[in-house]
Formats: sequence, C-alpha cells, structure tokens
Amino acid sequence: MTPDRLLEIWRGLGEEPPSPTGMQRVRLDTDSAIDVFACIFWPSRRPGILIEGAGEQRPTGGRIPSCRGVRTVHEVVAMPEQRTILRIVLEDDRLLAIFAVLSADLIGTAIAQPTASGALKRCIDRLCMWQGLFERVPAEGLSEESQRGLLGELLVLETLLLERLDPLIAVKAWVGPDPAHQDFIHLGTAIEVKTSLAKRHTRIVIANEKQLDERPHDALVLAHLRMDESAGLGQSLPMVIARLRQTLSGDPAAALEFDDRLMLGGYLDVHSPLYTSNRWRLSSSHYYRVEGEFPRLTEANLPTGVGDIHYSIIADDLGQHEITFEQAAALLEINHV
Repeated sequence: MTPDRLLEIWRGLGEEPPSPTGMQRVRLDTDSAIDVFACIFWPSRRPGILIEGAGEQRPTGGRIPSCRGVRTVHEVVAMPEQRTILRIVLEDDRLLAIFAVLSADLIGTAIAQPTASGALKRCIDRLCMWQGLFERVPAEGLSEESQRGLLGELLVLETLLLERLDPLIAVKAWVGPDPAHQDFIHLGTAIEVKTSLAKRHTRIVIANEKQLDERPHDALVLAHLRMDESAGLGQSLPMVIARLRQTLSGDPAAALEFDDRLMLGGYLDVHSPLYTSNRWRLSSSHYYRVEGEFPRLTEANLPTGVGDIHYSIIADDLGQHEITFEQAAALLEINHV
C-alpha cells in the first residue's frame, strides 16, 4: 500500500454520503492475521486507518504515543472475545501528505506480521518512532541546511563505510538519525560529519560538548565536506538516496534498515519533489583525528556549572590534525578491544 493509493482511497470515501456507523471504510488486506482498513470518520470527515485483531495488546506504560496533528485511540473490547482496536485519525489537514506516509508504514508493518498480537505490538512500537518524527519534520519538509547536512552523511556512508563494510553493518553504523552524539559508530571508531558551503575561513558548528569528545571511543574522526551550490552539475538529496537504494537493493535487510533511518533523519519520499532543485557539488572533503590538542570544548575542559553549549571551530586552522581518507578508512577496519 503506497501513500498515493491511500490518498486516492480517502478521497473516494470522502465523496460518499455520511455513514450512520460513524465511518466509511475499505479493507486493505484479506490475507493478513489482522484486520486493516482505510477510513473516513464522520461527522468530521477525517481520514484515518483502523487496525484491529483478536486478543489484548496494551502499550508499555498503558498509553498510546500521540503525534502532532494526529489522534490515536486504543481500545480493548469484548465482542464476545477480547479484541484490540487502534484508530489513527488525522486532525491537521496540513499534515495530510506525511500522515499518508505514516499510515502506509503502519499498514505495511501490520500485514507483515504472522499473528494479530505481533501486528498490534509492532504497530504500537512503530507509532513511538513516528511520534518523534512528527515533532521534528515540518510539513514543508527539510530546510536547505538540513538537506545539505543529510547529504553529507550519506556521501560518507557511500564512500567510506559501504566500500569497506558489509551493507547491513555499514547502515547500522549510521546512528546520527537516532539521534546520537556522532553520526557513525562502528566498533570503537566514531565519525562526526559536518557539511558547509565552500568559502574561506569556514566555520564548523559544533552542537554540544559531547560531539567532539573522544573519550567514549577508541578513535573519533571529524569529516568536513565543503559544497558549492550548483544548478546543473551537482547532486540533489533524492539523487543520492536513489543511488544508495540501488546499491543496497541486493540486501533486503540493509535496504529496509536504510529506509527506516532515512525516516528517523526526517527524510520522507513524499517531500522529494521539494528537494530536487537544490543541488550541490562536493568541492572538497577533509578528515581530522580528534585527539590531544584538537581545538574543542568537552565536559572535561568546561568550567563547573557550564553545559548545553554550541560553538564553532575554524576549518582552515585544523591542518595539523588532518588525516588522509585512507587513514580514516583504516580506523573503521581496526578491531578495537
């Protein structure tokens, strides 16, 4: 079930006369262990989905996660046997496109499970992921700066990790979308990726005192990618994602993990038309080993009582700490103990 197909179904249901039952619905799969419906809920004429199955399934802590602009209702009823019902209803029309992606994801999750209890549990877990995503992703998609930052991470994934590691291991090393303090962690090596527009005296913005703290790791590398805006010759975020999906197509587990992490990072395919005109050309990439006298603020050198900081360092002043691409790659391949 695709988001576009769901939008089409909701449109058709919304054109029908209001139902006395309070909803118009269409069953979406007849073979799955759970009942899944696309619905229009009356009298508000709101689109949504209905997922229900035999047995009792309750969320951890007793509460269903809520998403901005989306109402979720969880019920366990006896009819005459216990049955769990999930209703997920859109309440903010501005989020319709994102809601269609959420709904398609939940539907795919539900029908893939062999049992009703497993399907309900996975849907509830999946809603927890979407709760954070709805808070982070604006209805109009990622900003240019966020697109450029994500593009930089993907280029490092493509050129540094996927060239040397098993695809699934490489994708799982991409922990930035979780989010973590660094963008990649593999064995004892962490890599933080910073992307900026190419110009002299480029400042690299550091988000907090943990981002360049090497103490939790055996090795910490700062990757700095400089990009030029390019109307024709550069690459857009959707172009790089399409290329990576093709690379991962032979490993279904890695491909699925990649798509999940893209969503956690705020990228939704429904927004891709908004990103195609933004293109950048990689003008240079530099790798630095963060250790010793590398200029940075960490918890270890902050005055007592100071925290929650962000600061910048000058890229052109980091020459003595630079390592080669091959040295950065070698750090990934070391079996740290």
